[in-house]
Amino acid sequence: MSSIKSALSTHISEVVEDMNKELLNDRIVSFWGKVAPELTLRQLVDTYWKDTKSEFAVDLGVTFGKIFELYLPFKLKSLGYNVEPQFSSSGDMIENTPNGKVYWELKTGRGKFIQGATHSPKEKGVLNLVQVLWDCNWDLTLDEIRTAGFISHINVCVFSETTVNSVGQHSNNNSRTTLQFTKDRFMDCVEACVWGTIKQNRVNVGFVKVAV
Repeated sequence: MSSIKSALSTHISEVVEDMNKELLNDRIVSFWGKVAPELTLRQLVDTYWKDTKSEFAVDLGVTFGKIFELYLPFKLKSLGYNVEPQFSSSGDMIENTPNGKVYWELKTGRGKFIQGATHSPKEKGVLNLVQVLWDCNWDLTLDEIRTAGFISHINVCVFSETTVNSVGQHSNNNSRTTLQFTKDRFMDCVEACVWGTIKQNRVNVGFVKVAV
């Protein structure tokens, strides 16, 4: 087992708790607190993002991803793991091992799969990947979220030296892809799973988010 997988297996509850605290500092929550804290998150979106709900969802997903990329390397370093924060085209975190430096990619998403980019050559090669799929407590008010936490369900997998199936092509208005694992990779995904469950679908492996 890689030290990164071991770290997340051991400290996943603490990581979720920390991420809940970090999310409460976001500008979305600040806006929520100013205009209508008595609304649930779903009601907030229905009121102020009536015709742009997908835009809100994307913004929320990007927010989580940016926080996680900044948070995790420093968290693991503070816990004594031999990692270095680095945000570069080579990866988001460096692990120092007896055999040299290992570059890790940290990717998050709220859908069925994480996203990639058509212009990213590293996603077409061998990856060391921390994948986090999550969802939030849509039907809680801000005060309830402050108590219960922002994150409702999560699936965390840690893949060492893996390849992914990058689906999607560049167009004039989109350079995003989805990164998937085909059904023949089922046992690889089961082995990689730290939190949540894995199901075998007809085409691609399914990552099931489990309540925290």
